[in-house]
Amino acid sequence: MTEARIGLIGGLSWASTSSYYQYLNEMFDDDANEWSKPPIVIDSIDFARIVALQRIGDWSATGAILVDSAQRLERAGATVLGIGANTMHINYDQVQDAVNIPVIDVRTAVATEVLAMNEHSVALLGTKYLLDGTFYSDRLEALGVALIRPSTTQIDRLQTVIFDELTNGIASDSARIFLHDVAVSCIERGARVIALCCTEFGLLMNESEKFPVVDSTKAHVRALLAAIC
Repeated sequence: MTEARIGLIGGLSWASTSSYYQYLNEMFDDDANEWSKPPIVIDSIDFARIVALQRIGDWSATGAILVDSAQRLERAGATVLGIGANTMHINYDQVQDAVNIPVIDVRTAVATEVLAMNEHSVALLGTKYLLDGTFYSDRLEALGVALIRPSTTQIDRLQTVIFDELTNGIASDSARIFLHDVAVSCIERGARVIALCCTEFGLLMNESEKFPVVDSTKAHVRALLAAIC
C-alpha cells in the first residue's frame, strides 16, 4: 500500500512555503504517536522566474513551470498536491490535468470554511492579479460566497506590501495596520468574513481577530491534511 504523502509546489514565495511547512507540522494530529508528523515532499521553484512572467501576464508559461514541478512531486511519491500560492491557482486546471493525483484547491478550502461559519460574504484580500482577475472570484461565487473587494488604491498598496515586504519575510507594523484598516473598510461595506487570500498575509493577521478571519494558508493546510488522513 502506497504511503500517503503531501507534495507542495513551493517557493511562491519562500516565506509562504515556510508557513506551509510550519502549519503542516503544527496542525497534524496523530493521537497514537505524539512524535508523528506528516510525510511531505516540497519542490521549491525559483520565484524570480514566476514574478517576471506575472509582470508580463504570461500565465501559460507560469503554468508550464508549475506542471513541471507537480510532475516531479508525483514522481517523488506525492499522493496529493498543493500549490503553495493563491495567485498561482490561476494555473490550477493546467496542473490538475497534468498529474494523476488530486490537487487540493485553496479556493475550495477557503469557501468551505466560510460556509462552515454559516456566512456567505467575504472581504477578498490578495494580490492585484487575484483581485483583478476572475479565476478566484468565479470559483468562490460558484460555491456560494459573495465578495467585497478593496478599493483600487488599496489593491495597489496591497500589491506593494506583498511583493516588497511579505515575500521577503518582512512583516512591518505599518503593513499590519494597513491590512487591518483594509479589512475594517470591507466589513463596513458588508463583508462578514475576512478572507486572507495571499499566503503571506498570515504574517500580518491571524484567525483570532475581533472579526471572523479565514487564513487561506491554514485552510489549505487543513484540507491537505484531511486528504491524507
